[in-house]
Amino acid sequence: MVPPTILVVDDEPNSRFGICQILTEEGYKVIPAENGKDALAKIKTDSINVVVTDERMPDLSGMELLAAVKKIDERIPVILITAYGSVSMAVEALKQGAHYFFEKPVFNNLERFLAILRQIARTQAMERELDHLRKEVSEKYSFPNIIGDHPKMLEVFESIGRVAQTDKTVLLQGESGTGKDLIAKTIHYNSLRRDKPLITVNCGALTDTLLTSELFGHTKGAFTGAVKDSIGRFQLADGGTVVLDEIAEVPLHLQKTLLRIIEEKEFERVGDSKPIKVDVRIISTTNRNLHQEVSRGNFREDLYYRISIVPVTLPALRERVTDIPILANYFLKKFQEGEHGVYMDGEVLEHLKTYSWPGNVRELANVVQQMMVLGKAGDHITLQDLPAHLLLKEEGLSEEKGGNIQLTKLVSDIEKKWILMKLKETGWNRERAASLLGITRKMLTDRMIKHHVKAPGKKILHS
Repeated sequence: MVPPTILVVDDEPNSRFGICQILTEEGYKVIPAENGKDALAKIKTDSINVVVTDERMPDLSGMELLAAVKKIDERIPVILITAYGSVSMAVEALKQGAHYFFEKPVFNNLERFLAILRQIARTQAMERELDHLRKEVSEKYSFPNIIGDHPKMLEVFESIGRVAQTDKTVLLQGESGTGKDLIAKTIHYNSLRRDKPLITVNCGALTDTLLTSELFGHTKGAFTGAVKDSIGRFQLADGGTVVLDEIAEVPLHLQKTLLRIIEEKEFERVGDSKPIKVDVRIISTTNRNLHQEVSRGNFREDLYYRISIVPVTLPALRERVTDIPILANYFLKKFQEGEHGVYMDGEVLEHLKTYSWPGNVRELANVVQQMMVLGKAGDHITLQDLPAHLLLKEEGLSEEKGGNIQLTKLVSDIEKKWILMKLKETGWNRERAASLLGITRKMLTDRMIKHHVKAPGKKILHS
């Protein structure tokens, strides 16, 4: 933590020297000033974090200097010291914006004086960190960080630009790994709610009971294990945005409650009948075709139309092949370690365009990192560095003259291969494999049953 630069203002040389000496020994950078005018000149030329000023001075009093400092930068804390203090003077100083008020000599209350300065240092360090994080978030979730110039991506950019400044509900649809989470965050951080909370709920990772409690909160004793009151995600996000990740996983009985929140902006906690008002914007994501889920009776039609005022479909990476070289080079720069950059041979970039990328952009990022770490040439990536599954000809992707392609079987076979690959890669850890595949653990288990996939030594799963 960098200590503040302290401006010490006192027309008495001995008092000024004594305070400066103590603060210097404590490790602070100290700038002395003989009077108020001298202090104002130094505030304009130096980076001052704290002002410690005497009250009685010939040109400007401490109170007058306080007012002048606040006009220049109201964030600079001002500590007043005086040999003629009174309760009324202290109260007035605090009313005018003084950070603290001390009687001379400060040596009589030195520990308190230094404690106040340490507190200021901690607060200012936290504010600097917060400003840094805000800047980082602003840069990370600005449009330039959504990579691509394919016409389909340009449509996505246009939709984001139009919807960000509104409060309309947004439905982000697309395969796993296409960047739905990034788009949701981008919309929030470019909206009028950017300074309010952004709360994400993974609807597919929780049981019905836990999901209800997570969304709406609960009262003590509402169910077994509810040992205290809990605030739900909607209440935490008041004024901001709630992202309902994989909303298709929400059970039908909860969908009615979500509809009520959108329409009436209120809900009840589990175990309580008192309605709670909230002001939130809802962004939903799904890797399913929600319109089809409505037709099948798995999703409420009225809720579908309320959450999809603005539907945005993110294209699969295989649908925007021309963006693959741009994305690959972006990841090369993003994951670079050390001073020397890594580049990719042109033939590697061309080969990447021939792969179907079932894991989409997330998979591409994974592959680029892998090649950067395991690359044999060091400073550049060659065809020899490509993972084995990218070098193998994908079964069924080419057809003999006059032959037929069974598309459903082809997609099923590729899905099974990809699931097996990630399960083996993670040592058959379903949680980690599901994360790499961009699906929920439940969805992975369902697909393992569908494809009769089993871990070594385990019985085949049955539905």
